[in-house]
Amino acid sequence: MKKVLFILFSFLVLAGSANAQFVSGNREIMLTQKDGDRDPIGPVGDITPEDAPQTRSVIFQPVYAYLYNKVVIVDFQAAFSAVTVNVINETTGETVYSELFTNPTSFSIDLSGKDAGDYMIELVSDEITLEGYFPL
Repeated sequence: MKKVLFILFSFLVLAGSANAQFVSGNREIMLTQKDGDRDPIGPVGDITPEDAPQTRSVIFQPVYAYLYNKVVIVDFQAAFSAVTVNVINETTGETVYSELFTNPTSFSIDLSGKDAGDYMIELVSDEITLEGYFPL
């Protein structure tokens, strides 16, 4: 009986969370580092015990981006001194939005007047470069 109740409760929780995501309409834009940011800085060669890889737990995401009703919402979890944001229409190659933000915490970009298609958002700072793709 306990197993049946556990399965039923698990199903209800899962269905409720899926319904909440559907109702809210927010769609997360997956931001990834550009390939050049992953290159090693120092020389690559023999590894000493001091230079050995360190185990880590959770990967910290410094920036989150969401799409809701043709509005991109960007929320910063880490402090950046300056960030340049570019939104590019991948179909035409046109830059539809570009702005420099100083000490950003959160902002939104209204793309309601833009054509449908595939878009790329690029966040460039001195510390990191992130990019994400989304359909509009």
